[in-house]
Amino acid sequence: MLKQLINNTIKLSTLACLWLVLSACQSPGVLVNTEPKTFPEYITSGDILPIHSITTIDGVEMNLHRRDKKKLIVLFATWCTDSNRLLAALNNSPLLEDNSIEIVAIAREEDAATVKAWRDKHGINVALAIDEDRSIYKRFAGGGIPRLISVDEDNKVIQMTLAEGQAQLSKIIWH
Repeated sequence: MLKQLINNTIKLSTLACLWLVLSACQSPGVLVNTEPKTFPEYITSGDILPIHSITTIDGVEMNLHRRDKKKLIVLFATWCTDSNRLLAALNNSPLLEDNSIEIVAIAREEDAATVKAWRDKHGINVALAIDEDRSIYKRFAGGGIPRLISVDEDNKVIQMTLAEGQAQLSKIIWH
C-alpha cells in the first residue's frame, strides 16, 4: 500500500513537472497545444500608456506619465522560465544605467511577499511592482508573458512584444 502511494506520488510529480515545462509561461490551468501562441492584445503602437502610475513593492510611487523619459514596462511572473531569463538579462544590461529610461517590471497575479523573496533570491535590481488581480495586465493583453512594452517620452506605446525564448532584450524597439 505504501509502495503504491509512493509510486502514485512520483507519477503525479512527474506529470506536474512536465506540464510546467510544456506550458511555457501560461497561467496555471491553461491547456497546452502545439500551435504558435497568439493572444489578444489591447494596445497598439501609438496608444497612450494605459497606466499612469504604480507603486513598487518597496512603496515607491512611480509616475509613468512623466514626459522626460522613455519607459520600459515588463509584465512577468516569478514562476515563468522566460520571465526569469528576461529579468536576469535586464538586471545585467546597460539599460539599468540609462538615465533616459524608466523601467518597472510588474508581476502578474502575485503578492508582494512572493515577489520580494524572488527578487532577493535572484539579486534583481529592477523596480518591481505587483498586479495581484490582473487588473493592470488585462489593459495590455489576454495572455502570454513576459511582455516588453516600450513607451516614448510622450507616453505613447512604441511596441509591445511577447518576449519568450532567447535574446529577449533584442526585441525592445525604441523607434
